[in-house]
Amino acid sequence: MTHIGRYRLGAPIGEGAMAQVFLAHDPSIERSVAIKVLRQELRGDPEVVRRFLAESRAAGMLSHAHIATIYDVGQSDGIPYIAMEHIDGEPLDKLLENQGRLTTERVLTLSMQIADALDFAHRHGVVHRDIKPSNIMICDGGRTAKLLDFGIARIDALGGAYGEREACKTVVGQIMGTPRYMSPEQAMGMPVDKSSDLFSLGSVIYEMTVGKPAFPANGLASLAIQIAQGSPIPVGEAVSDCPQGLRFIIKRLLAKKPAERFASAGAVKNALALELITLRQDRDVRRRGITLRGKLSLTLALTAAVALGGGASLVLDRQRSALETMALTSASSMTNFVARNVAVKMAENASLPVDQQDWLPLQAFAETASAQGDVHLLTVADDRGFIRASNRTALVGRHLANAATGDVAMLGADGFRLTRMVRYAGHDFGRVDMMLGRDGLDGAMRTVELLLLALSTFVVLVVAAASYVTAQQLSSPLRRLNKALGDVADGNTAFRLSHRRHDEIGKLFDTFNELVETLERDQPGQRDNAVSDATVIFAPPAVPTQKVA
Repeated sequence: MTHIGRYRLGAPIGEGAMAQVFLAHDPSIERSVAIKVLRQELRGDPEVVRRFLAESRAAGMLSHAHIATIYDVGQSDGIPYIAMEHIDGEPLDKLLENQGRLTTERVLTLSMQIADALDFAHRHGVVHRDIKPSNIMICDGGRTAKLLDFGIARIDALGGAYGEREACKTVVGQIMGTPRYMSPEQAMGMPVDKSSDLFSLGSVIYEMTVGKPAFPANGLASLAIQIAQGSPIPVGEAVSDCPQGLRFIIKRLLAKKPAERFASAGAVKNALALELITLRQDRDVRRRGITLRGKLSLTLALTAAVALGGGASLVLDRQRSALETMALTSASSMTNFVARNVAVKMAENASLPVDQQDWLPLQAFAETASAQGDVHLLTVADDRGFIRASNRTALVGRHLANAATGDVAMLGADGFRLTRMVRYAGHDFGRVDMMLGRDGLDGAMRTVELLLLALSTFVVLVVAAASYVTAQQLSSPLRRLNKALGDVADGNTAFRLSHRRHDEIGKLFDTFNELVETLERDQPGQRDNAVSDATVIFAPPAVPTQKVA
């Protein structure tokens, strides 16, 4: 057989109890599809053919990202077929066989997608009835699950006698495929609904988590008994790294009574989503096992350190700018002082011939002035640019190149450089150049930095100590509450948490006491026994009666 309908058949890619699956090509839209063809030995039974085609009518109503899409259904030369989406992936059963158990995050992610698909189908009146790993295709690099094969699905909306007849046909002996994932209702031949899909989903999630089937019995009879009456090995005993929340979800899905399972697949999806969020949040916490006191102290201390560091950096920047401005102003004042004091003498010399000019007083003044403060260089030049006085005598008599023509004030890495023109009676007679060191400024900044560092360290330590004490006060009532919860879990409700608090902790204690009151009301027998015991304990001793003759 090379063609069926308009489809050109290729290699077989799967086989089930009812049908064979071939990779095919649809020439009308030039795409690959999967063609499911009813097995030859079943084509002579009209009821089987009808049920096979009913699969497409059920699944064809469903358009969902995690459900394989049905494109076409029909018969060609008496051969019933279904054309569906070809999914390039690996069945979940093969994946588990090759890799073993999956990581918790992957289990939660894939389970959420399957639960979402089931919720969509259930809301459209379709029950799958055959949830198992071989009907779940994993694709997109292992990130996406797609639900296949609504092979024994039914439409609830049909209802009535037809629905009852269809439900009764799906009994233990007529389940298509592996019955290992049946619900107790299916195992006992009872009518099933969407709750049966949830039990099967729980079996699949159990196997993904543990790496082994929830019900490993061999043989249909023993397997049916195990599903209906037995319990799987608890997940916590089978694997130690499964979160408690996921254990609860699996346990509730595998409840024997449908009423004890989740109300809907949507509720399962929401529970799985919350567990996934919690898992990722816990994974993002880098430091584990730290007590509440340590966490709170460390967090607040680091917060204070960051805040103080930012504030100190801003303060130091403003402080440096202010000190530089003050130093530059002081240096400018000193340069002006020198320029005023040498002005008269330079004006006198300017009016004399060169051989009669006397610069010794200026030299003496320059040496005296440079001894005051951190003066690195002081030069006094005449109007022709020759140095006439300097604290560095080797410079006297030299000519200044690129002489400044106006007042200049600069701050560099080496210090302050200032130039002032010597003016007298409205005329310029030379200039004064002065360079002051910045050792004093840098020393002052280092002092400020050390003080801020000491202050910041002190504040951080105070914050850490205060937060530690606060956390200690908080952890003490939490430990008390934790112990009380443990006592209640052990069945002891004959106590109350006394307190005089008016804060949130006090409200928490009050809520706990109300919870214990409710538990006692829900257990009247135990309460009556407790009252009887108390009566016996506190009954007055019997008074002996005197026998009357």
